[in-house]
Amino acid sequence: MAHDAATGYLNVNNNDDDDNGGGTGNEYINEYNGVDNMNNLDYSGRNMENDGEGGNYNNNGGGYYFPSRWNTITTRLLSLYGKTQVGSVYEQLNDGARALDLRPKIYNNGTVGFHHGSLIDIPLTSITLGGLLEDAKQWCNDNPKELVLIFHSELVHEAGYNGLSSQVYVESDDNYNADANDDANGDDGSNRNLEDEENEEEDAAENNQEQQADNDDDGYQQQEQQYQYYYSGVAKMKQIYKEAGVPYISCDEIAGLTVGDIMEMADLSKLDGKGYLIAVDRHDMYASFCGKANWVQDELVTCHTKYYEEQQQQQHNQDGDNSPQMSFIHCTDTKGTGLSKLNALKEYVTASTNNDASDNYNELGPPADESYYPFNQIQGFWQVDATSVQIGLMHASNLLDDNRRSDVNKEMATMAYHGEFNAISVFALDNVALNGNAMFSILRNACGQSVIPDDMENPACGQELVMPNMSTSHTLPLVWNIVLFVVYGALAVMVLIMLVQAFGLRNEGPQEHRLICHGHVV
Repeated sequence: MAHDAATGYLNVNNNDDDDNGGGTGNEYINEYNGVDNMNNLDYSGRNMENDGEGGNYNNNGGGYYFPSRWNTITTRLLSLYGKTQVGSVYEQLNDGARALDLRPKIYNNGTVGFHHGSLIDIPLTSITLGGLLEDAKQWCNDNPKELVLIFHSELVHEAGYNGLSSQVYVESDDNYNADANDDANGDDGSNRNLEDEENEEEDAAENNQEQQADNDDDGYQQQEQQYQYYYSGVAKMKQIYKEAGVPYISCDEIAGLTVGDIMEMADLSKLDGKGYLIAVDRHDMYASFCGKANWVQDELVTCHTKYYEEQQQQQHNQDGDNSPQMSFIHCTDTKGTGLSKLNALKEYVTASTNNDASDNYNELGPPADESYYPFNQIQGFWQVDATSVQIGLMHASNLLDDNRRSDVNKEMATMAYHGEFNAISVFALDNVALNGNAMFSILRNACGQSVIPDDMENPACGQELVMPNMSTSHTLPLVWNIVLFVVYGALAVMVLIMLVQAFGLRNEGPQEHRLICHGHVV
């Protein structure tokens, strides 16, 4: 699964002019041009009107806000740092992903975009839900035998809790699926009405009243099944998915099904498409993930941490220096301290699948109730907290660079090849462009997993096959390095200018108060 798949569109120009803001572009741009006022606030702190062009970054926290270049720089740095994937979902699926992790955000104007937790909102100029679905459908059309799953989680609203807590009365999924089948069969309902009329004419007169009563009951039950209450955020996404012709179902509908059953539900040919694509979540207020996430805060493994060296501290204390001596541990130091980081991550992901089954969200391991948790997620990537982001930015790093330099995807694929996981349901990775296809090949060819027919009675599988070649020399795109150089260079120039001005003011300040009397400075 491509972790936070929508971040692949960050800093990518969208050349599609449709209403959904979808499509895929390959030209890197700065979405934050002219964003001295990033939050669309005037200098008195009041919200300004939306310009109607999609992006609306209102500050809902209240209070007075005075925009500055520092806010702009911070937003740009977080945008660069928080990117977990490279390219559109079409490219990510080409790189081996078969599931997409999406974090939707609903804006006040009704547009559905995406966010990456507290790090960054993916600008609407980059991608919206409608545009992302078009890219995914195009890939399914080009690869009609593959199944692609879309997982939602952490749904947020620009208006906060109040934007999510309301409920609306809309058509249910069952009615949507029935409509899809009717469209596929060319049946608009008129044939059924004619058949009912013919049957009624053939029935005996004495049964008309009973049949009428039965029809009334059936009609009432049908209406109850076709319409039901949904949280407003889920209802909005249902509308977009229905317009895109992509099934969007709840977790309880997918529990206990086989891959074949899910492919039947995900068949896009029912709506004149090709391939298999389906979205799923709990349909609760936050569109929660259908499986056990294995995200335990006290055991998270980040790429960067800080610690204090005891020996150095004792020496400085003896010398009379009581200031703490701080050092850093980086996952990118693959021949030094980074080894402890990698080993900790290996233990984390192994526990996620090999521990005893438990439904406790604060314990790593597969779920015990597979009907409530149809999926078990393995998070094979570096986690993020405030400290790791701060240290990463201090060392001019980002999540993609951490992933590449630490060879974490290669290590996860190697563990999967050697069968170190008892069972794999959903394996989430950052930067699937790097060794994503190797992981896909290993999982697809695991013994007992492949459904590809073979003339041999016992086809080769698992470790009977050669481990796929994996690259460790991928570098970031040239344009991406240029963007990093420009941003960090601009930050350094700004700091230098401020220092020069500060020294200048210090030297000029006392001169303004000097008096010269008879040629002498007083």
